Amino acid sequence: MDMKKLKFSILSLICFALFPVIASAQFQRGPVIISPEILPNNTVTFKINAPEATSVKLVGNWMANPFAGESMTKDADGIWSITTDPLKQDFYQYSFQVNGVTAIDPSNVKVCRDGSRFTNYFVLPGDQSNLYKVQDVPHGTVSKVWYDSPTLGMKRRMFVYTPAGYEGSNEKYPVLYLLHGMGGDEDAWSSVGAAENIMDNIIAKGLTKPMIVVMPNGNYNQSAAQNILSPKTNFMASYDENAGKFEESLVKDIIPFIDGNYRTYTDSKNRAIAGLSMGGGQATYAGLTNVDKFDYIGSFSGAFVIWPNVRPAPGVNDLNMEAVENIVFPGLDSGVNSKMKLMYLAIGTEDPLIDPQRKFKDWLDEKNIQFENIETPGYAHVWSLWRMNLVEFGSQLFR
Repeated sequence: MDMKKLKFSILSLICFALFPVIASAQFQRGPVIISPEILPNNTVTFKINAPEATSVKLVGNWMANPFAGESMTKDADGIWSITTDPLKQDFYQYSFQVNGVTAIDPSNVKVCRDGSRFTNYFVLPGDQSNLYKVQDVPHGTVSKVWYDSPTLGMKRRMFVYTPAGYEGSNEKYPVLYLLHGMGGDEDAWSSVGAAENIMDNIIAKGLTKPMIVVMPNGNYNQSAAQNILSPKTNFMASYDENAGKFEESLVKDIIPFIDGNYRTYTDSKNRAIAGLSMGGGQATYAGLTNVDKFDYIGSFSGAFVIWPNVRPAPGVNDLNMEAVENIVFPGLDSGVNSKMKLMYLAIGTEDPLIDPQRKFKDWLDEKNIQFENIETPGYAHVWSLWRMNLVEFGSQLFR
């Protein structure tokens, strides 16, 4: 008998004999767990197999105090569980704390990242929340694009959404520049904000026109997300001296790159800018200081305290209105109304940033500058509101 065939036969017999042992080691690692399990009454059950743990908590963004979490109960098999009260339709994020250590749910492959924060997520279906899910509609494409930023002295990365039908056509499109918040990066609106699903769905429903959506990294000290490249400097340590640098790079570096490499309309009536929290402050600053470039400005819970020279003291969430008047927006008056189609200022009534935002809106009223004032009852500084803001703002663009 050929020796090679003999060795192959012996190896096959050994593998066949060991298969039950291997299978047992690979596939019998405890009970099958479904988590999260959405029940008919819109309650949700979470489970995790942690027999050696002495304390397990569920931390969810729907909770009154999500940082404290809620204690789970352990059964005789070492499985910890908890069932929520009925929840409303939404995109929800959660994680576990096992003996005080944050852990994602091993039974749920749906994981999103917002800066350095990783969480699981699930969507409780409904008319609004279904806009955040992948639906049976034409899908756009999200590309990770690198570009030169001479203003910031580095190569940088951004995400660019092109709508269904962009490839293979000669059509031009309007552009929305969509900015993340502090602690996030160019991936945040895609990963946590479900931006491409929202755009696919509202375009398919005819709620807005097909558009390009540009999601840059709004951190002046980063080339790209920190899980790709480490930041070049500490963000907060030198923020005040760099306030406004990203907005400058947006106008000088990003817009020319997008207009030079994508089929875009390049006039202001086909260009919009919006963002959440820090990004809302950046969008408002960039928009109102470049009214020749943007007809649409959107701020979702905008952190206006990031503007240059506006904070009365370091770390204070308030506005020095004299600085707003004379340094940030000198000469801004009602003449801007003829140059803008929409300034959308949205915030939740429970947001800690609402007082400086109201102070800024009172100033706009004094100047007779028009804006859409959205204050949503019961919402704090949360993604649940910002996704709704994107749907509402996006549905008003380029009409």
